[in-house]
Amino acid sequence: EGYHRLFSSLFQVIYEVSGQHIKFQHIHKEGIGCILADLDSAQAKGLGLALHDLDHERDWETHLTFIFKSCLVHFERNLHHKAFEKNTKNLIRQIPSASSKDEVNILLQQIKDTNDDGIEDWLKYYKQPYVLSSLNQFISNIDYEIWHKSGGNTNNAEAAHFMVNREGKQLKLLSAILRGKRYDERCYKTIEIHNKAGVSYTHIDKSEIKRTCGSITRKGFHNQKNKESVIDLTNDKLSNKSSLKRKLSPSTNRKSSKKSRKEPSENDNEILEL
Repeated sequence: EGYHRLFSSLFQVIYEVSGQHIKFQHIHKEGIGCILADLDSAQAKGLGLALHDLDHERDWETHLTFIFKSCLVHFERNLHHKAFEKNTKNLIRQIPSASSKDEVNILLQQIKDTNDDGIEDWLKYYKQPYVLSSLNQFISNIDYEIWHKSGGNTNNAEAAHFMVNREGKQLKLLSAILRGKRYDERCYKTIEIHNKAGVSYTHIDKSEIKRTCGSITRKGFHNQKNKESVIDLTNDKLSNKSSLKRKLSPSTNRKSSKKSRKEPSENDNEILEL
């Protein structure tokens, strides 16, 4: 019921702001053709009930078969946490890519025949028309072209959440709305530039301050590298000089050896005294 009120209020706010009612392909023959989301049953039902308010000819579940599509990343994540056998999970993973309605039904029967613990509850949920149609295009009533253009996951939306959080967290409601609006305006400007000039946005800070900081960092790294090179050259020269000195002073070595032969050691003196 909470999601039902949420979507109904959203539709009303859109009308108050834009002066136009929100439209859906399967109801108005124009407008939104697909809604991609994670498979949250309460959220999906709330959307279906809000659509039923717009068109009473279909029940809420039937409405969802015309517009609702599941995120396959969330589908795989939910499956990963199930304690099913490996073979059972492989059968389940084939449902989204099955090439016909009959193939989907065959897979469901094979999944049932595995008799894994909890598989009956899993089938009871996923065999609901709106759930199954959200996973496979041949069960869904969504237009073929729209299905393929809509993608298979909500990664872009998740990334947008992360990006907008950079505007601030735990803000007052009005501040959050204004900052969200500012972020949306930047996104629309980026899309407009991309469409007109073909230049995509890289999310890299290209301001003058950032470029100056980068230049200083590169210069410092270059200077440090040059210092290390000079130190290495100096060490090499010193080592070469010392080795050269050793090579050029054999007479000194001979003199010292002669001197050592001439001067008797303390042990020799002791022997002579005896």
